[in-house]
Amino acid sequence: MHVAKDTNWLQQPEQSQNSESNTKSVDSHTPQDEKPQPEQTIEIPQEDVKVLEDLSTTQFAQDLVKLFNHGNGPSSNDANTATSPVIDDKPKRAQIHQEVRRIFKSRLETTTGHDGVIIANYVSPRKGKKSRGRRGQPGDDEPMGEYLHFTLYKDNRDTMDAASQIARLLRVKPQIIGYAGTKDRRASTTQRCSVRHQRKRALAGLNGKLWGIATGDYEYQEQPIHLGQLLGNEFVITLKNCKMADETAAQSPSERLASMRNNVEPALKHMSSHGWINYFGHQRFGTHDVGTHQVGKLILGDDFEGAVNALLKYDPEIAAKAEAGQVPDEPSKKDDALRHLACMLFQTGKDLNRAVNVIPRRFAAESCILRHLTRMGKNSARDFAGAITHITRGLRSMYLHAYQSHVWNHAASQRYALHGSKVTKGDLVISDGEAQPAAAEQDQDGDEIINPVEDEEDAPLRARPLTEEEAASGKYTIYDIVLPSPGYDVVYPDNEIGQFYQEFMGREENGRLDPHKMRRLRREFSLPGRYRKLMQRFLVEPSVEFKLYEHDTEQMHPTDLDLINGAERNGIERKRKRDQDDGGPAKKIKAGDGEAQAEAKMERANSEQDATSSNGAEAKAETEPSAEPTKIAVVVKFQLASSAYATITLRELMGDRSDEATPTPSDEGVDNS
Repeated sequence: MHVAKDTNWLQQPEQSQNSESNTKSVDSHTPQDEKPQPEQTIEIPQEDVKVLEDLSTTQFAQDLVKLFNHGNGPSSNDANTATSPVIDDKPKRAQIHQEVRRIFKSRLETTTGHDGVIIANYVSPRKGKKSRGRRGQPGDDEPMGEYLHFTLYKDNRDTMDAASQIARLLRVKPQIIGYAGTKDRRASTTQRCSVRHQRKRALAGLNGKLWGIATGDYEYQEQPIHLGQLLGNEFVITLKNCKMADETAAQSPSERLASMRNNVEPALKHMSSHGWINYFGHQRFGTHDVGTHQVGKLILGDDFEGAVNALLKYDPEIAAKAEAGQVPDEPSKKDDALRHLACMLFQTGKDLNRAVNVIPRRFAAESCILRHLTRMGKNSARDFAGAITHITRGLRSMYLHAYQSHVWNHAASQRYALHGSKVTKGDLVISDGEAQPAAAEQDQDGDEIINPVEDEEDAPLRARPLTEEEAASGKYTIYDIVLPSPGYDVVYPDNEIGQFYQEFMGREENGRLDPHKMRRLRREFSLPGRYRKLMQRFLVEPSVEFKLYEHDTEQMHPTDLDLINGAERNGIERKRKRDQDDGGPAKKIKAGDGEAQAEAKMERANSEQDATSSNGAEAKAETEPSAEPTKIAVVVKFQLASSAYATITLRELMGDRSDEATPTPSDEGVDNS
């Protein structure tokens, strides 16, 4: 369902290798001649110990005190933890977290495991060996604040992977690295992050040690960055080898470029003025044979065995080859083959233990299921409900949200097909005095942050249907209309769209579910639902460039890291030129002289590049006549709210006439970030 006016649509071949994508978020020292002294042991008041005993157990309280005293002692480098028994009461767990922070002055850090246990670790304020150095060059670069904020740049890595790699080298838990939203892997992205109890120097020292990751812009703050503290995202996306739908071979590259400009610029302007349907992006529904929304449907229908079988579905041919040792060398393809093998070994009952050992760790859902179903041999092989609940909360919620998104997309298509941009009786708007639908629970792709059961303190938005008089008054426009994702805490449109929810979800292929009965016996599967704007628009005016090129490996737009490195190279070049103009002696290159090494490296690179360019140009001049590049790249730049999908924006621009509400196999090679 498209909003844009009819036009000669832009076409692009598969995007997997012919696109570039950049995304960014719119948001005293120890004396040097003395050995550092360990902190004195602090006596914990007995009344505080009693508080911890009352909230948990005497053993856990004693373990916390022991962990704290051990951390303050001379052997604080030892990695010890204290673990509570299982605590199902969420408010009690929250109170324990608060009391531990208060009693131990934030020296103990607590996290909640997936099974409801609380794990405490000692957080050292400073490693003594880092404070030793030459006079005037302290190891601690400045007083450390509670949280170090920094800009994270990454290439072709997702946010959680980058955070995990940084945490690994810092020797901390990934959970202490905060960010406002997740950025997709298939892009070059920048975003602000925070990490607790770290020095600038420690983080800067990681640059160059992690492939595709760099950090900078360090600043201490008293508060961390939380998920949802995001207004939106800016995208710079390059579509390569683009063609118009009615393009002919007789047209020259310049003529094709002019035709493309005459069609794309008005289409983009039309989108800017009128907006487009705010669909959930197809990546939300997965790229495997069984979509994530189908797994969610089975879970909501209490068909846990069906959900497990869907998640463990495998290709017999791939599994057979893997069992015979025919495994690809490429890591990602190798992991895929081993996944099929592990699922086959379990589903056929051939070797349950080997299935657990073979499954690659990156397949988190399958790993959790196999470990749970094999923990007691065949006696636990049919505990399907337990296996689903054993999956991490984030993944469970992804399946449920995918089903909600599937229903929402179809409802949005139906709403626009029936009434277009006209406001009608029964349409929903956010109630007067309520805030707009918040981005505080969403990441850059519009995905709700993994939290299927909203915290009780969250104030849910309220919506109401318009009366016939209100709909005709002109007070409300199509940009005010919202639609709910199915849940127990939402209202549905008081018109045929409300009836559509009932009819659509009640179909056999959609699980025979009732939109008015979304509570489940298992609280984590009860969905309150949320409201989402029907229409989406750009935050600022978009821009577009058209470029002729010849080779698909050519980079059309610099990444942020390219710009930084370019500025550094220019600075070195200017300094070298000043030194030459001053007639000063050439600098000797010594180990540790980073600037001199950088200059020398740049000189070699420049001379090699000049020689290569010269030789290449001469060879080309002798063998090839100069020709105009034949391929066209379109570089679009736009800003979207955090609830919007860039893939949907591109589909609207390119005139994709496929059903937006239904995922298709071709979506696997398309990315939005």
